[in-house]
Amino acid sequence: MEMFKDGSRIKYEVIYRSVKNPRIELRFDSIRLILPRDFRGKPEDLLISKRDWIERKLHEHEEMLRIASDFELHGRGEDEFRSLVMGFLGHYSGELGVTYGRVRFRRMRSRWGSCSSRGNLSFNTLISYLPDELVEYVVLHELAHMLEMNHSRRFWGILEYHIPDWRDRRNILRYYWVRLHLEGLTD
Repeated sequence: MEMFKDGSRIKYEVIYRSVKNPRIELRFDSIRLILPRDFRGKPEDLLISKRDWIERKLHEHEEMLRIASDFELHGRGEDEFRSLVMGFLGHYSGELGVTYGRVRFRRMRSRWGSCSSRGNLSFNTLISYLPDELVEYVVLHELAHMLEMNHSRRFWGILEYHIPDWRDRRNILRYYWVRLHLEGLTD
């Protein structure tokens, strides 16, 4: 399906799921409208009612694409990448006084990493393209979840103590995700 925006067409798809509230997701080339299964209106009406928000977000998205195109991807071999991650894990697990379980490297669709309640860590193989300081941030972020399994003030305080510029690094990660998409490396 398509919706008109300033004389141009924007592709959108409608998906019905078991959700409470409608949600609009901006994709790289389209809009995804997630609706509750019992939604009783026209999807187009909902999009029209959110038109200003959608246009603002699309503009922000275009700006992100422009900025991200200048970001440099770092090509690392698998051994170099794993060694880098394991080095940061060794350092920060000691600093935090935590012991982690299994470490997995796998392709993830929307996350840089994850930490299970059992202390097992997973890292997106796409972080192999990031600069060292961003890999460091991802590793510390996941290890900090071993002390705080949420994103509370205490959690962010742990990051602040060890990486004072964590906010900048987190923001830059958004641009790298877009950069990876531009290279066809994300789904």
